[in-house]
Amino acid sequence: MRSLALRAGLAAADVVVRSLPRRVAYWLADVIGRTWHRRADARRALVSEGLRRVCAATGRPTDGPEFRRLVERAFIEYARYYVEVLRAPHYDPARIEDHVSVDDWSRLEPLLRDGAVIALPHLGNFEPFGFFVEAHHFTGVAPVEETEPPELYEFLTTRRAVGRGVRVVPLSKSRRPMIEALRNGEIVALVADRDLDGDGIEVTMFGHPTTLPAGPATLAVMTERPILIARVLRIGPDRFAARGWMLDTAARDGEERRARVARITREMGGRFEESIAEAPEQWWAIFQPFWSDQRT
Repeated sequence: MRSLALRAGLAAADVVVRSLPRRVAYWLADVIGRTWHRRADARRALVSEGLRRVCAATGRPTDGPEFRRLVERAFIEYARYYVEVLRAPHYDPARIEDHVSVDDWSRLEPLLRDGAVIALPHLGNFEPFGFFVEAHHFTGVAPVEETEPPELYEFLTTRRAVGRGVRVVPLSKSRRPMIEALRNGEIVALVADRDLDGDGIEVTMFGHPTTLPAGPATLAVMTERPILIARVLRIGPDRFAARGWMLDTAARDGEERRARVARITREMGGRFEESIAEAPEQWWAIFQPFWSDQRT
């Protein structure tokens, strides 16, 4: 019964949110975000700690009214993400540029045509960028963390995959599909700023040690495909601005495979830092423990 109720509730939310006028849908998200911010004491403390580290490293205030507004804004932006998860699958592919703009796409597009790894942080909303890529006739694989409960995972997966060229696969079963996709000249899209297993490459981000997953770099090295670091920021209701950087994944003289993977991963972390610094309130990885000392 609980499962049926959850499925029914998710289906109702899907219908309501995508049917609402844009202004009303975002107003609702903002109300939910502000309410969540007020009531979630432990989560607010975690987000505050994370944003304080980012602000200290980027010269922003780490206390006072401006900082508190930034923390509240983070909750609002995260709530907007979930509203957009329901709205983005209904964007008209023929008018996707009305929603997503990509800097220098004419240069980036041909670099991806022979297969590439696309690595993104949990920043802004990368879902509309996926629809942008598919509208330009790319195919490939996107591994997704298997969230609980299963009904929520199924719900989110179908909204990302139905009738689309980029196939969603469970993260735990993604290794072979990713390798095959890259070798077939397709793309692999990975959200790569959270090391879920805690055994990744050691990096420093915003002045504090953490680890990032070695997966994107390992895939690039195994298949000799490039890596595009992408960031997608929310710039307005149903409007997103994407930017990309190609990483140098070629082997250097005398560089062993392990060292090559570590170097590429650290360069990825540097690009993530640069992206997050543009809009730290849109970085929702900090709603979970991110740095090494937070995980102990």
